[in-house]
Amino acid sequence: MKKKSQRIFAGVLAVLISIAMVGSGLLVFFFTGDEQPYGSNASPLAANTKAGYQAQKLRIDAMVEQAKKDPENELLQTALGNEYYNAGVAAQEVAPSEVQENFKHAVEVYQNVLKTKKDVNIMVDMATSAFYSEDYELAEKSFQEALELEPNFLFGLINYGIFLSQAKQDWAGAVNQWQKALPLAQKSSEKEQIQAMIDQAQSQLKASGNQGLSNPNLP
Repeated sequence: MKKKSQRIFAGVLAVLISIAMVGSGLLVFFFTGDEQPYGSNASPLAANTKAGYQAQKLRIDAMVEQAKKDPENELLQTALGNEYYNAGVAAQEVAPSEVQENFKHAVEVYQNVLKTKKDVNIMVDMATSAFYSEDYELAEKSFQEALELEPNFLFGLINYGIFLSQAKQDWAGAVNQWQKALPLAQKSSEKEQIQAMIDQAQSQLKASGNQGLSNPNLP
């Protein structure tokens, strides 16, 4: 499953976060300011990515037609939402003008599924899609609803923290979410990654004179 990587913290040590659909987990990569995540031999990969994206769009078209014929098929609708999500991720590299459109479609499909099924995985995927499509109000509402249903949902806490830090510059709120997530992580690598995000956010707070926003109503 493809994921988006974005640089979210400035400084000597940058943390690259991959916000993925919750079923695929979340990866964090570390690079110094001078290092690059990709090598110079990127052309073949880029060509394959473009071809893959076009094939993905054809799959989406076929799935849309299937969904019209079988609108009550929950599994098909969820798969279509996931396909739009992945297309949004892929478009960031090969078709930037189509990124928001793909994520908006993902939101629409996930919303249809959630009308009959309150699944926290889908809720967080929808919230993350809304984040990518810059519908911050819907993203925050959906993250909060998911965490009300399942307060200890690891990837919900992590992604909500990323949303707070990036969309709202609420570093204190992000630290709050990640501190909740830290004891829930089962792998040592996950714990290290979450702790690194906490450390970076706390450094950001310190640099800003502890003026980072904090919402007392956070779940």
